[in-house]
Amino acid sequence: MKILSVETILLRKPLSATMRISRGGFKERVHALVRITTDSGQTGLGEGIGNADMVKAIIDGSMGPKCIGRDPMRIEELRKFLMDGNVYYERKGSAICAVSAIEMACWDIKGKTLGVPVYELLGGKCRDSLETYASDIYWEEDPKAMGTHARSLVEKGFKAVKAHLGCRSAREDMERVAALRKGIGNDTRLMIDLNAGYGNLDAREAAVNWGAYDLMWLEEPVHPDSKDILSDLKTRATMPIAAGENEFGIHGFKELFDARAVDVAMPDLGRAGGILECRNICALAEAYGITVSPHNFSSGVLLAATIQLMACTSNTRWLEIDSSDNPVYEELLIEPLKFVDGKVFIADHPGLGVVLREETLRKYAVH
Repeated sequence: MKILSVETILLRKPLSATMRISRGGFKERVHALVRITTDSGQTGLGEGIGNADMVKAIIDGSMGPKCIGRDPMRIEELRKFLMDGNVYYERKGSAICAVSAIEMACWDIKGKTLGVPVYELLGGKCRDSLETYASDIYWEEDPKAMGTHARSLVEKGFKAVKAHLGCRSAREDMERVAALRKGIGNDTRLMIDLNAGYGNLDAREAAVNWGAYDLMWLEEPVHPDSKDILSDLKTRATMPIAAGENEFGIHGFKELFDARAVDVAMPDLGRAGGILECRNICALAEAYGITVSPHNFSSGVLLAATIQLMACTSNTRWLEIDSSDNPVYEELLIEPLKFVDGKVFIADHPGLGVVLREETLRKYAVH
């Protein structure tokens, strides 16, 4: 089998309201999908997470043409060729996101060709369902409105919710943490994501004082390059520290782990180097005694790939679910998620379990 074409497709969906986080906001979602077609007619889908236009430019202008004629079943050989085949190494950034998308699409092809889910190719399932958390609460001026929104997610069946704060100081935003906890009650897990928006002092205040509201974790409190600050926060925090969505490759995560900077690692399969690289990151995390909760905030392709990895990786927990109608989500799944009592059940479709329908392209494709 040989790769015949590598096509990058952008899907854009306008939002009904701005999603506001600590470092700004956005009014649309754009997903960078890769569709690989082989000479046998088999196709595979992958997704690169980050700047969608940059991922598309890298694949269309460089990486895609280099894949033509190569065997998509020899995934590691192709990945190493794309990662290390140039004179100058690309170790972080959009180039790695592009490799991640291509690698993911090859796993989809391999699973479909062999007639098995990707998790079977990675060792087989170690669980039949995954605990989930809703990632759909954004900063608002009115703390009570945030609490009401959080309560509505609990009423939908979620046992854990995550909110994005940090648009005000730690002292000011503590009233929002209080409103969230009041809204969901004491039996529901609460995570707070600062999207790397705080400096050292506010992050320290949040890490110490917000613990009174029983947080499951405090996510990305500071800039991802500030590993020393993150490590110091971890020693002071009254809740676990989570980070990693802006880290790349197993070596980047080793630096994070060596710094003793996180309790929960959050690699993104469409960003950190692909499915196998994230499986390797999970194995490394297990050696350090660190739990992995993959970052998963994009389209249904990344969602499906994340489920495949978590299905066969025992030290992963908490599947992130965008519970809004903002992403191009279940339109890309072969069948809708089976969600019961806060858990998603793992399907057994070959490959990733995704499909790019013509109707989806008509609605969302950027031409």
